[in-house]
Order: sequence, then C-alpha cells, then structure tokens
Amino acid sequence: MISDDQALAGRVMSSLERDGLVVRLEATGRDVSALAAAKRRPTVVVVADQGAAEDVVRQARRWVPNAAVIVILSATGHGDASRLLSAGADALLLDRDVDAAVAMAVRAVGAGQVSVPSELRHLIQPTALSHRERQILGLAVAGLTNAQIATRLFIAESTVKTHLSSAFRRLGVHSRREAAAMVFASDEMLRRSVLTTLRLSHALEPQKEAR
Repeated sequence: MISDDQALAGRVMSSLERDGLVVRLEATGRDVSALAAAKRRPTVVVVADQGAAEDVVRQARRWVPNAAVIVILSATGHGDASRLLSAGADALLLDRDVDAAVAMAVRAVGAGQVSVPSELRHLIQPTALSHRERQILGLAVAGLTNAQIATRLFIAESTVKTHLSSAFRRLGVHSRREAAAMVFASDEMLRRSVLTTLRLSHALEPQKEAR
C-alpha cells in the first residue's frame, strides 16, 4: 500500500481479508523503492491518489513491473483518471467504494482485466458528443467564457450552458479544468474532434476590418 493514510490502508487490508484473500501488507508510505526491497515482491500494489499518483504509478511499474497496480481515487481526482490508466494502472477505484469493491478489483486485475467504476467507463470507451457539444467544449477548453461562446456562435448563453453541462455529464467531469485534462490526455478521437472544431470556429470568426 503506497499511502500516508493509515486509516485507508487499514480499510483496504480489512476488506481484502474479509473477502478471504491472504494479505501481506507492506505499508511503504510514499517510498515506492521500498517495494523492491521487500522480502517478497508484492503481486498487487494499491496506490492512494494524494496528488502525485501518476508519478507513483510509473515508479511502481519500474520497481515491481509484474505487480498489478490499483489506484484509489479521491472525490476530486476523476479528471486525472485517464492519465493514471496511461501511466500503467490496472484498476481505478473510488474511495467511497473501497470497502465493497477493492477485493473485486484485485480479483479482476489478477485475471488480467482492467477495472474502472461504471461512471468512468468513458476512459476506455470513446465518448459520443454532438457537433454542438464538441464545438462549445472546444471553445470552453480554449478559455472562452459562456458569454463569449454565445456571441461567437450566435446562440443564447443559456444554450451554451445546457450544451456544456451535457458534455461534462457525458465525459464524467465537473469543471472546465477537468474537461481540458480529459480532452488532451485521454481519447485521441475526442481530442482531434474538439481541436478540429475549435480551429474551424476560429477560421469562421468574422475578421475585423483594417483601419
């Protein structure tokens, strides 16, 4: 268990043992290299997302390449989830679901499966956005306000809010920052689609007359 949260480590161990799994817990704090020095190399590494989980996952892959890596996400860590999978995580688990689902996640990765919560399935399944949702999302990611987007697209600001909320819901994010992270770090098709729409929007923007 790579975490400074002893209470969380205790929850993980109790849940695994309750499910009949034999646990030999190596609580390493944040010192990932300690995993390689353990008398018995771990078969599963559980990482608590405490702000640098992506780096920890990469280090775990380097020190114990044959171990399955499970990351427990905090309530605000969803926007970085796609990067954790890219870094080598085998399973993602929400903190609220640890007691009920950590054992199932361990069994899944042990069987060679990738496990993610249903609300994060868009990370491994391309998200279908409408043309208008992609267009508005692209402008929002570029930093435009709702009012600016409405002016550029000749639509009501309330319409912008509706489409943006719909796009956020489909992507499983809650803010523009999380949406930007999702666009630039996850689905290649989504990234290209949003950026192409953004470029077209810029190209069609009315040009100011030269004085």
